[in-house]
Amino acid sequence: MPPKSPQTRSGKSTPTRGKPKEDEKLVDEEEEKLRVEQEEKERREKEAKMKLEEKRISALRAIRDQQESETEQELRIVHATVEKVINDRRANAEWKRFMKCDGRPDPTSVKEINTFIALSKDKGKKDINVVLDDAKLILSLISELKFILKDADSDEETETTANHKQTILSLQDLLITQYNEATLKLLKEASYEADSETGNLQKVIKDANETLMLWGNLNKNPRFKAFEFESEKFQFELPKVLAMADIAVRVLKTRFDHYSHQCSTCLPQKKKTEVAAAEEQTGKEPITEKEEVPKVDAGENKEVDDTKSTTTDGRKSAMSAVSNKEEKEGGEENAEDKPDRDEHAATPEIKVESEHVELEEILDPDVVDLRQFTPLGGVYHLDLLQMPPQPKVVRGWTLTQIINKPLTNVTYPVDILAGKTPSRAASAAPEGREEGSSPSKTSHEQPPIGITMSLPDDVMFFEEPQVAMWDHTDKHWKNTTVPDSTTYDEEKRVISFKTNEFGVFCLMQDTHLNMPFQSWELRPKGTDAVVLTVTAAIAEAEIEIKGTKCRLNPPEEDSPKELSHIFDKWMSVDELIQGMRAAGVNLFPASDSRKFVSIQEKTVDVDQVYDQMAILSTAFAFQWSKWNSDIIKSRIAIQAAPFYVADDSSRASVPDDDWSTYLIGDDRTYKLALTEFDNDFSDEIASGSFYHYDLMHAMRLSPVRDDPDGKILASLNQRSRSANRFYVDTVQTLLRASKIISFS
Repeated sequence: MPPKSPQTRSGKSTPTRGKPKEDEKLVDEEEEKLRVEQEEKERREKEAKMKLEEKRISALRAIRDQQESETEQELRIVHATVEKVINDRRANAEWKRFMKCDGRPDPTSVKEINTFIALSKDKGKKDINVVLDDAKLILSLISELKFILKDADSDEETETTANHKQTILSLQDLLITQYNEATLKLLKEASYEADSETGNLQKVIKDANETLMLWGNLNKNPRFKAFEFESEKFQFELPKVLAMADIAVRVLKTRFDHYSHQCSTCLPQKKKTEVAAAEEQTGKEPITEKEEVPKVDAGENKEVDDTKSTTTDGRKSAMSAVSNKEEKEGGEENAEDKPDRDEHAATPEIKVESEHVELEEILDPDVVDLRQFTPLGGVYHLDLLQMPPQPKVVRGWTLTQIINKPLTNVTYPVDILAGKTPSRAASAAPEGREEGSSPSKTSHEQPPIGITMSLPDDVMFFEEPQVAMWDHTDKHWKNTTVPDSTTYDEEKRVISFKTNEFGVFCLMQDTHLNMPFQSWELRPKGTDAVVLTVTAAIAEAEIEIKGTKCRLNPPEEDSPKELSHIFDKWMSVDELIQGMRAAGVNLFPASDSRKFVSIQEKTVDVDQVYDQMAILSTAFAFQWSKWNSDIIKSRIAIQAAPFYVADDSSRASVPDDDWSTYLIGDDRTYKLALTEFDNDFSDEIASGSFYHYDLMHAMRLSPVRDDPDGKILASLNQRSRSANRFYVDTVQTLLRASKIISFS
């Protein structure tokens, strides 16, 4: 039999070749369908999540807007209430002054002030007691004008403010004139009050604002060397050439300073635009695009940079620019030796990196920068005066030579060494030389004047004070006339120095000696009362606020006598700040103190944080956090805790377990999970906490320990909401002035 064909071997038909392709197609279609369904499902889930997230963000935004509105409203009420009372007080003060009709001139009226000054000068020679009474009136007028200028807009110089400043200068000149006339009257009668032992005039007149020490050389003892006003612990040594001269020495110590406000460094430098900076330094018209910008020498830039060098203890000191000045002068001499040098190479260039720069005045090495140093203890006027003719008794008659000349200052050493009277010496002075200036020839040959004085009893000096003398020409405090021969006895609080000139001098101390702060704490102390404790670099201060008044509390042990006049004295916050600064305990940085103190400047609105801390201060305690200096500039870290005790006499501390660290930013504030005892920083939010808009809501909405029903938190919130608004404003002012967050 023939074999079967392959197609009929099994009796079944074999599948065709197109079948697997159809199956694969079906599988692909099924997979594509599942994939599309899966993508659609994921899309719907994503849209649902996005909608939920949008709802959540919208709800958070609504909460944020609500919290922001609540905070602004609460702060606005405080500011509006205080501002209304201040405005009413100013209006009432003007009305009371108008209704007094006591002959007191209106310091804001130029006409009345000019009349007052003219009448005061026409009264002639006055007795010292009358002058002291008039001085109180003049000082009160100056204080009133300063108060008006303080409230005025400092950024805008108007005709009114200019008139007020000129009136202050005129009143200050009148005051010095009154002192001179009273001094001349005392010197004319010196022989009547001469000391029986020495035969010289030695008189001390002391009042609340000034102390006049007067010594007249009537005996002319050639062996005279020094004299001490024992009651004031002030001693001066005169060279031998003055022992036989017809002179008098006046030491006028004033508690007020009428010179520092005339310095260019008294106020912070203002920021100016690039064009204004170019106009000021070149004195030309604004530079156009076609004009070539002059170049600046690298040495000059280095000189400016050196003034900001950082020293130990986190403080910056202005370095002496003597070496840089010598290099600069040497460079100028080299430029003169090379006349072929390109003109453009010798032209200084002004480079401005940013649109707004802060121009700093480049001071001479001998000028004391008042942005870094503060005059303390008042001002000392050391004057060498011409002794007027004394009355003589002849055959029972008293003969007095009448002279109509004012009080005459003797220029030392010109008048004395030349053997001329002041009038002859002035006429013999070279043309163009100012009266009172010493020639360079004799300035190195003149014997110095020795001064030994006790430091003021009401000023804390934490280091050796710096002696500076006033330059009437440059309107600056300088230290060139005081050689490097100063000796300081810290235990006896006595300083001795020698000076080449008579003049006006003062004692200065580093303004930022106690900065940056080591730590701080703001702790409630009953109803509308709080205690701010600041541990500075050297000192520690405890300031208590109660209502609208505040005081500096003395330490429990070793209370310094220098601060006894402000310890436990209730006063306004402005008076306390002024009193502590005048006493040498400066814990209140200026707007430009960052140039002299190494701190991390924060971009967060710190003033807003201070305002919220003030509102919460009756119910919550705050203190320094070590993490604040480690985190970025856009965040602030502080510790906070609820304060349960509300007893006015309580000095209770906050338990360590109650303190929590809060992270504050522009967009959110929340409680951190870490503590002050952790080694590494973490911005993880604490368990059970939520994000809030600001510190005020974070504190009021964060649960406290051992308070499951929230009653304690509710009572704390009620206490903070019921705080007196004037108390809140007082705490705000103190916190903003101390800048404890930025400078710790």
